[in-house]
Amino acid sequence: MKYKNYYEILEVNRKSSDQDIKLNFRRLAKEYHPDKNKTPGAEEKFKDINEAYAVLTDTERRRKYDRQVAKYGYGFANLESSLQDVKYEFKSGANVFNDLLNQILGFKKDNSQDTNIDSIERKQKPVKGTDIITHLDVTLEEGFFGVEKKIAIKAYKTGMKTFSVKVPVGIKNGDKIRLAALGNPGKNGGKNGDLIIHVKLLEDNEFKIVGSDFLKEINITPAVAALGGKYKLQVMDEKLFVSLPKHLRDGEIVTVPNKGYIKEGGQRGDLNLKVHIDLPEDISEREEKLYEQLLKIERRREEFNY
Repeated sequence: MKYKNYYEILEVNRKSSDQDIKLNFRRLAKEYHPDKNKTPGAEEKFKDINEAYAVLTDTERRRKYDRQVAKYGYGFANLESSLQDVKYEFKSGANVFNDLLNQILGFKKDNSQDTNIDSIERKQKPVKGTDIITHLDVTLEEGFFGVEKKIAIKAYKTGMKTFSVKVPVGIKNGDKIRLAALGNPGKNGGKNGDLIIHVKLLEDNEFKIVGSDFLKEINITPAVAALGGKYKLQVMDEKLFVSLPKHLRDGEIVTVPNKGYIKEGGQRGDLNLKVHIDLPEDISEREEKLYEQLLKIERRREEFNY
């Protein structure tokens, strides 16, 4: 039979490693596969590539082949050569590559998947694991000061796992906390996915957040609305005495600078107090007489305006 230069066919040399031979085989087999390459001679070239691979990746066959080359050179082999049994049977059709790789590379056959060389190579490439996405409820006070919280997630194959999560100061509703490599494991040596936590800032009974500002609704008496006065309140860990101006109207906003929520860089937003004028449920006789006098003054003013 005709003696072929298997090293030349696979574009390697006698010192090439099994890994180099395998890489070149994959490249050339993909290039000359008859299902993809319709040029004349592609089918024959494809047979030679696989025949060469079958010999050069078998330690005993490669050793015998090297001895024959050293003894006879290239051309026609000795009819008694032990290499006569090196044959490659070509099969056409969609499953040819699956059968070949099962026989030579030891891949597990799976007829339910695409068996061409592209899908095989994709299986071998590192694939990053998928992310795990969950959510975390945070109170306004926890967001203002920052906090460390426990979170439990269902991990891949290992059941429930608990992690400590540091919630940074000034976290806002809808922000995300990403914990690298705590997601599902990668495949073929790929990196693990991440754990992504969507933060939900819970509504507070006293303060609403508008951007980086606090908004609080307060009730004051008609006297305070007319004459102004001090209004005491607690904002997180701080007691404030806010000076309310005279002549306040219902729904008017009084702004206290730099007493709101945390901004980026440690700055604070403003505290906005929305005023509601409210008459106390119980008033004394003296207060009632004073309101009567006030009413008389208002009526006189109206008569004067007419």
